[in-house]
Amino acid sequence: MSRSSSSLPPQARVTVAIIGAGPAGIGMARVLRDLAIPHVRIFERKSIGASFKLWPGTTHFITPSFPSNAFGLTDLNAVSFDSSPAHVLRREHMTGAEYAIYLEEAVDAFGLDVTTGIDIFGLDPDGSDIVLHTSRGEVRTRFVIWAAGQFQYPNMALPGSEHGIHSSQIRLWSDYPGGEAIVVGGYESGIDAAIGLAAAGKSVTLLSRSAPWESEDGDPGIALSPLTCQRLNMALQQKRPIKLVGDADIVRIERHGEQVALRTADGRVWTTQSFPVLATGFTGSTSLIGHWLERDGEGHAALTGHDESTILSGLFLVGPEVCHQGHPLSFIYEFRQRFAAVGHAIAERLGIDTAPLDAYRARNMFLDEADCCAHESAC
Repeated sequence: MSRSSSSLPPQARVTVAIIGAGPAGIGMARVLRDLAIPHVRIFERKSIGASFKLWPGTTHFITPSFPSNAFGLTDLNAVSFDSSPAHVLRREHMTGAEYAIYLEEAVDAFGLDVTTGIDIFGLDPDGSDIVLHTSRGEVRTRFVIWAAGQFQYPNMALPGSEHGIHSSQIRLWSDYPGGEAIVVGGYESGIDAAIGLAAAGKSVTLLSRSAPWESEDGDPGIALSPLTCQRLNMALQQKRPIKLVGDADIVRIERHGEQVALRTADGRVWTTQSFPVLATGFTGSTSLIGHWLERDGEGHAALTGHDESTILSGLFLVGPEVCHQGHPLSFIYEFRQRFAAVGHAIAERLGIDTAPLDAYRARNMFLDEADCCAHESAC
């Protein structure tokens, strides 16, 4: 059974501290459990799967779940090769709230230690240890694995963003006031918002600097997912009031009395009496520890070959903010393949046998080459 609690271990010292009880943190803790690494604890400021519980109620996973583990094909949304949200939930495209139930059951099934309701304010090296500064005092640890995710850190860097609302902050599209809406951003979140708002009776204009809904790229991080394409096509066939503008690079938002203006790089202007919905992505939780992570030319965290900080030894990164050999690992089925690489590095330093990781390699959950990151399709 898991030992999930709101209290700290009496000694306030662990071997590995994992920050975040989402799929990255829980999946990583499972790998360390298989390696029999002692004193591993997950620290979570809210609750297990908290980010997923904040998803809009109508938003579903774009990656399908299917209980195919017995055939060597791990469920795309599973955090381990022997679990399946499709099996637990009897759902293929679950909501965020449903997925949080799977994560809670995974913590119990894997017997993981989780401390909830604790804020991490920062960290500093101290000899061979790292000291975590938390809302309940200091915690000393040999290794820190940062797995706090992205969803709770919306990107509001667009000048004038304070005149809009981020799409992640709207729980029900029907709550949006007025009969018209402007959405900024044309990828998954933007299209989901447009479909949801139109279904709620709003007339929607979606502004995007490119048109991913027209892309034929095989990379799901560039083109829309099949599910989103299907939903969008259905909405358009049903004559939902959605206007897609694929060449509108919004550079500034301004308020003029009761009106909000959105300006593009080429001088065009769209106006609304309400506030625009900003589907502008997320900055990510690593902003909280930014001074311990170098950045590459694309703004991604610069990491070693086993996803460790190049500045602070013992600090590792897992989850959707990892960029492996130039490829962002945005989806669960992508970033979970790096858990074993991190576990291998930690086990070797502790002198622990890494043989249990052979099971991960056999099940395509130990990515150490970029071959699988080439998104090519023959037809």
